[in-house]
Amino acid sequence: VNSYGTGSATALGAKPSDRKAFLNNALVATFSSVAVSSNVPAWAEDTLDDLSMPSPEEQKAKDEAEMAARLARKAELQKKAARPISFTESLKSEKTKQKELEKSK
Repeated sequence: VNSYGTGSATALGAKPSDRKAFLNNALVATFSSVAVSSNVPAWAEDTLDDLSMPSPEEQKAKDEAEMAARLARKAELQKKAARPISFTESLKSEKTKQKELEKSK
């Protein structure tokens, strides 16, 4: 019989054994959900190879491709700079520079 005089147990007036069973069940459920979610899938180990360093041949080919691109860009810029510029082109580029400077202020 609880303090209200009824024979049923309420949530606040539950028997100590019921509270202990509830806490035990909650504890087991919490630990089991953590254990299940912390397992690493078997296929996750296969992705470790994706993080490996490139082979020396791959790295060399990549470096050579980057260098070729840089040299091509450099040659293009040098060719553009070596071209004689006319007065009108010079005036246009100067006006463009002035407009860009005004925009940045």
